[in-house]
Amino acid sequence: MIQLPVELEITRDEIREVSVYESMRQRLAKDDATRQAGIHASDLLDLRQAYFRWLDPKPLSERQVYFFIIGKTLHNIVLDETPGASDAGTLEELGILFSPDKREEGFPIELKSSRAQYEPKPGKMLTEFHQYFEQLTTYMVLMNCLRGELWVLFLNLKDASNRTFPELRCYQVVMTEEQFHVVEKEVVAARDALIQAKEQRNHTSLVLCRAWKCGPEACAWWGACRPPGRYPNVTRKQWTT
Repeated sequence: MIQLPVELEITRDEIREVSVYESMRQRLAKDDATRQAGIHASDLLDLRQAYFRWLDPKPLSERQVYFFIIGKTLHNIVLDETPGASDAGTLEELGILFSPDKREEGFPIELKSSRAQYEPKPGKMLTEFHQYFEQLTTYMVLMNCLRGELWVLFLNLKDASNRTFPELRCYQVVMTEEQFHVVEKEVVAARDALIQAKEQRNHTSLVLCRAWKCGPEACAWWGACRPPGRYPNVTRKQWTT
């Protein structure tokens, strides 16, 4: 071990932090500016947020910037080093734009990360990773295939000795034709609901987003959406302070 001088001066450089953060934010904003206009598969996961992103676009929050950067970094390393077409551009089917993380032999592969310390038990997999499987099965419908794969990089998975370390899990998903058509109807219904809300400029008919995405700190459109049963009886000034 190298012995370091105890007088070594160490100070936090907050100006540098702001500079680096701003570079990351601008990179993400540039990527977003090139996003093709239309309904994207990711819009169907939380319709109200998709509606307000279209109606009243807002910049990413600091929290969102850092999470997106982590995701992009993981994607660039993991996907680029494995066979198949990685991030091979935007496709369109059923009037929905979509960009699978990876395509291999005609089926989609979606890569996600998780900070969970334990892998979900088989019976809990669909519940805990529901949003991930929603996105993957939507891609499967749009690619007209019955197979897909979800890759999850667990960042803090615990082993038998209670140590944490990153570890990848790859899950194969297979649908029957009957299940395929059920998901297809859900996808088309969500698409039509979002189109109608945009045409009428009224979000109230759209289903609520996931509860953890609601709140003055979690959603930039909390006050405009006012989700029934969730929105508190407070003034705009109170929840923006």
